[in-house]
Amino acid sequence: MSTSSRSSRRRQPVRSPQRRPSPARSVAPPDYSRDYAYVRRDLILIAIIGGLLLAGMVVAAIVI
Repeated sequence: MSTSSRSSRRRQPVRSPQRRPSPARSVAPPDYSRDYAYVRRDLILIAIIGGLLLAGMVVAAIVI
């Protein structure tokens, strides 16, 4: 590739994305904590059971 063809192809300047103006009123994000309380409870139960099983495996590996 010759230098003349390189200089004829120049990169376009990078434009920053345009920001849209914020709406006049702000909308509060919905609160899902009551809707998904059972999910949190189940995940905590899974974590406790998993921790107990892991601790049991470590104890079994030391004893055996």
